[in-house]
Amino acid sequence: MEGKVAIGVIRNQGEFLVIKRSEETSSSGLWTFPGGKVEKEETVKETVQREIKEETGLEPEVLKKGKSYMNTGELGEWKVFPVLMESTSRKIEMNHEHSEYIWIELGELEGLETLGEVRAPEKLGLE
Repeated sequence: MEGKVAIGVIRNQGEFLVIKRSEETSSSGLWTFPGGKVEKEETVKETVQREIKEETGLEPEVLKKGKSYMNTGELGEWKVFPVLMESTSRKIEMNHEHSEYIWIELGELEGLETLGEVRAPEKLGLE
């Protein structure tokens, strides 16, 4: 196992934020929920709040944590911890890690080329 990743499933007005990995990062061109590696001494909640702020500029409220699951990406195998969040804003300030963002309904995920297997919505009981 390569490590742990916390991802934010951010809801606003019934839609969810997904972002596209930029050419400067691993898994470039693939869509994913924002998030990142859980650092030592950090909780999943702290990680997801830090990563969301860095990647999107948003500061959404944490609603609940879902069940973790294993996922394989370009850099190995990761234990993914999904976190459902609610944002009052749709104003995104992306950093260099991502090239695009969209707000979608969960059913639209199937039409996107995603990073690994996107199982966060089912682990959060959203499907």
